[in-house]
Amino acid sequence: MIASLASVLIGVGLLGLLATLVVIYKPLYMAQLSLNPFGGETKEHHQGLSTKAPWAILQQPEINMQSEIIVTSGGILVMAWEKFISEKVYERISPRIYETADSVLYGSWATAIRPRKGSLAQLILKTPQVVALMAMVEVDLVVSDYLATRPTTEVLHDKRAISNLVAGVFGGNDEEATSPFEESYGVVVSNPRLFDLNLGERSREAAEKLFEAKKFREAMEDLASQIADSDKRSNAILLATGMAKKNIYNIEGLEGAVKSVAEAFASARRTS
Repeated sequence: MIASLASVLIGVGLLGLLATLVVIYKPLYMAQLSLNPFGGETKEHHQGLSTKAPWAILQQPEINMQSEIIVTSGGILVMAWEKFISEKVYERISPRIYETADSVLYGSWATAIRPRKGSLAQLILKTPQVVALMAMVEVDLVVSDYLATRPTTEVLHDKRAISNLVAGVFGGNDEEATSPFEESYGVVVSNPRLFDLNLGERSREAAEKLFEAKKFREAMEDLASQIADSDKRSNAILLATGMAKKNIYNIEGLEGAVKSVAEAFASARRTS
């Protein structure tokens, strides 16, 4: 009888607990954060049913977990990776100019970014716009450092090494592996790939392009060496360096694309 009474009390307690919780429903692929205003803790609510405390506040906007943006050497595209590949959009992305030990090369690369389950608070805190821009910076820094110490002929004979280098910025092509960048910014970075690396058109502007590439790399190296904290370094690169701003932001159509990145990760259904 005592055992039966204990079972009844436990059942009543559970019902009482459930009565104090608010049930949340999220459609397929959708997610949303709730915030405990007393302790500051956040909870992710994904597709299907979940619960939250009555005092927890749902945060806007909802996040489409299938949404993707494509970060490229020439800017940011709001589209799915499948469309980017099937329609051969990669053939039309603008290359970046990189300094080698004796010349300059034009490189085209791209990668896809989508929200990461379990890290949505980081994504919202950093903002999708900053995440996309910082992904561009991360690739540019790694590629610039690698090319700057090698002669042009050596680099052109080993493009696979550059492609592997681009992939390695975000932990390689293994989507199960999580890079420090993905953990810090709350995203999954997939399909990082080098699409082209060439000499470009030889012209009288070559010396000027070499000077621009050299100054950009030097500015990035100075900031990276002076600031150990990754978040502070990111902010410094984006806000304090005129050369970085010139090379990163002055890309045709980038300003409008950046403004639409947040909308791409919000509640609109994925389009292809």
